Formats: sequence, C-alpha cells, structure tokens
Amino acid sequence: MFSQQLALSVFSAGSLRTTITQIKSQLEQLSQRPITFTFGPAGLLSKNIQSGIHCDLFLSANMVHPQHLHSMTTMKNIMPFCHNSLCLTIARRHYQPHKTWLDYVSDPTLLLATSTPNCDPSGDYTWQLFDKIAQHNKPLSDYLKKTAQPLVGGINTLTIPTGYTAASFLIQHHNIDMFIGYSHYQSILARDPELMVIPIPAQDNIYATYGLAYNDDIALPIVNYLLSTSGQHYLQQAGFSSVHQTME
Repeated sequence: MFSQQLALSVFSAGSLRTTITQIKSQLEQLSQRPITFTFGPAGLLSKNIQSGIHCDLFLSANMVHPQHLHSMTTMKNIMPFCHNSLCLTIARRHYQPHKTWLDYVSDPTLLLATSTPNCDPSGDYTWQLFDKIAQHNKPLSDYLKKTAQPLVGGINTLTIPTGYTAASFLIQHHNIDMFIGYSHYQSILARDPELMVIPIPAQDNIYATYGLAYNDDIALPIVNYLLSTSGQHYLQQAGFSSVHQTME
C-alpha cells in the first residue's frame, strides 16, 4: 500500500470517469502513489483550481481551461491528449430511417437537452455546433439556442445517477426526446433498446480536443502513459480519437 500522504490529486472531466477509473490501479502502479479522483464539469473544476484547491493533474474536455490556468501561471505545463466529437441521441420511438440529425433538431415537437455552456465543455461544443448551423441556416441556429435545455453539467443542474449517461437518464426519466453529447458514449448508448444514436457528419461536427495540465513531475508517469502508444490505444478503445488523429 502507498502512503496516503503522497496521494496524487487528479481533477478530471466527467466524460472521462469510466475510462480513467478503470485503469486506476495501473496508474497508481506507474506513479507509485495512491490517486484521488475528483470528477465534474471541466469548467467548474478549473474554477476550483483557480480558487486554490490542490490539483496535481487536470484532465479537461477542452484546451480552453488548461490554457487559462497556464496564462494565470496556476499550471506550468499543458498539452492535448485526445479528441472527441458530438452525436445526437434520440428516444427510439421517434426514429425514422429517412431522417437526418438536422431533421430531428428542427422538429419543434421534440425537446432537446444539452450540457451547460460556460460550465461544461460539452455545452460549449454544442453551442459551437449551433453556430456552425448558422452558416447555412441561421433561423434554426437561433431556434436551437433559444429552446435547447441545458439540464446537466452546471452548478445547480441535475446529477446523473451511476449507471446512466446524460442522454439515457434525461430521455428515460425527464421527458426529454433527444440529447446532444459526446460521441465516445455511442457504444454504451447503442446497447440501450430505448435509445437511438444519430451520427453527426464530420463536416457538420465539432472537433473536441481534450487537454491536460500539471505542474510537477509527480504527475509525469500518468501524463507519459496517456501520451504513449499504449495509452492512446486505450483511449481509442474507449471511444476517443488519438491526439495524433485529425478529423476527416
């Protein structure tokens, strides 16, 4: 057993919870320290770090928060470590094979939920997606920004129970018809008979870059693993894209 006094504090975006906790023992062996994980929306975690709460390694779902911490000299080292994108999940009862993702989000009879912008990068990416829609359909973009409900990932939003994704919880228990969230959840969502994942084509999608931040060498064994061939392969198995991969 490792000494608790030497515990390594890792703040991590909630979208990495399952992926990173599954290799906790391996990461502890690499670092030769016990690891304490704190999961949550990356924007809120960044604010906690700024307030002075100790963090040895910050795993963010974007590069904005690590870059901000770096600009404040709160974190000395930052770098990207994987990529993600977005997908639309709908209640299977609404599925029609001929419809595209834009057909669903354009339907005024369907309620759309998202994560919370400015608190959770998933929400920020979704609003970037709406901005992208504005390039060819500004009325639809304006409509989505007005009607989409940011129900998770904020300060006082719903807490997702263990065993659910945000999409599955909101659609099954909160009368939501569809949810825009991260693509790496697709394999989990596809196993749920009540849900249907609708891909968002690459040309319409948002390329999400995950970044890490750290100060001292205490975090280096984990950083090196995540950037290694083995670490990148593991992240790809979990549904993320390699940091070396570009969006097609």
